[in-house]
Amino acid sequence: MSNQQDSNWIFDRDYCGRILNGEFSNNLKKRVAEAISLFRSFSVNANPSIPYISAWRENSDKSIWYEFVGNRLLQLLGCQSCEVAEIFRDSVLQRLTYHYGSDNEKINKKILDHHDLAFRQEELRNEGKSKGTIEAVYKISLKDRPAIWLKDQASVESFAEDQVCLSFGSLTDVTMEMMAHEQEQQEKALLLSRHAELEHKIEQQNKELWKMQLEMIYRLAQAAQFRDSCTGPHITKMSHYCDILSQAAGLSEEERQLIFHATAMHDVGKLGIAESILHKPGRLTDQEFAIMKNHSIIGAKLLSGNDTPLLRMAKGIALTHHERWDGTGYPTGLCQEEIPLPGRIAAICDVFDALTSERPYKQAWNTDLAFSEVEKGKGSQFDPELVDLFLARKRDITSIRQRFAPSPLFKQ
Repeated sequence: MSNQQDSNWIFDRDYCGRILNGEFSNNLKKRVAEAISLFRSFSVNANPSIPYISAWRENSDKSIWYEFVGNRLLQLLGCQSCEVAEIFRDSVLQRLTYHYGSDNEKINKKILDHHDLAFRQEELRNEGKSKGTIEAVYKISLKDRPAIWLKDQASVESFAEDQVCLSFGSLTDVTMEMMAHEQEQQEKALLLSRHAELEHKIEQQNKELWKMQLEMIYRLAQAAQFRDSCTGPHITKMSHYCDILSQAAGLSEEERQLIFHATAMHDVGKLGIAESILHKPGRLTDQEFAIMKNHSIIGAKLLSGNDTPLLRMAKGIALTHHERWDGTGYPTGLCQEEIPLPGRIAAICDVFDALTSERPYKQAWNTDLAFSEVEKGKGSQFDPELVDLFLARKRDITSIRQRFAPSPLFKQ
């Protein structure tokens, strides 16, 4: 170290640094003196950037000081050169840095407020030393003026002999850009807030609409059931049977929910069938059966005119649950996968429940016989894959039948 002061390193009385007048190596003094001479030529009002040279020791005393700072920063902060480090530190409201995320596409923003900076100065300086550069944006509070934004771009050099780091940088006023960005972010936040409110309203309206739809279809289903009271809890069992088979077929939760509720409407068309046919204690004549078959078309017409997913599903099931896999069903003779999947599911469950339920013209079959009858219809009346899935879940199906066994009220 040299205590000798070279006259080339002596500046005017405004110099408040420590290096040129301190016990530091000639190499460090020379580097600082050359940088000050260069930066002074930049420190003019016409230059939009404010040059500075800051320094800190790497020993126990890690406080920062300035070897040089442009006059414009002194004017902004309203202070002298020797006060810059303390006043600038106290004036920082936020420090922003930007960096690419792990995918190298999305730019992430890191914000440190005044309180955070007080505890992370050493970490940030070490980071600058390691990278050799510093790039950040500071929000600065000013006396009697609105806050401004200064973009800091600097290179960092380390002098091991003196245990000193120098930061050669410039501050650029980016207040207009940051204010525009802040306004844009505020507008985006407002739009997102309004969008969230709108989505909430729509969600509430959809819930109300869903409730209204459920109330409507179950009231219609109950009306149809009152016309054909001998069917007992047929609607309830049908919904649960179809849900079990829908799950086995891999349908989504949303699709299962639609089928569960829509199935309640599968026989709503019986509202248009004469009671003398519905309640006949014996087998129907060919003419009566032809009339009975119209309940599929009547049900589809009753459920037409509304394009909601629930009522579309209900209409499809009402229309197609009597179609057969081999194309000999009614009302339109669809075959195989021409029949919508919900209709194919309902067809199996409807027949099984009809077989295991008591009617004026027959006794209820036991479940083993009913399962055997469903198996006989595999590939002719029913979708063969669905039959296999249905029979694989005999325990669940039987549990539903027992759970909703008809009360004596429905016994004839």
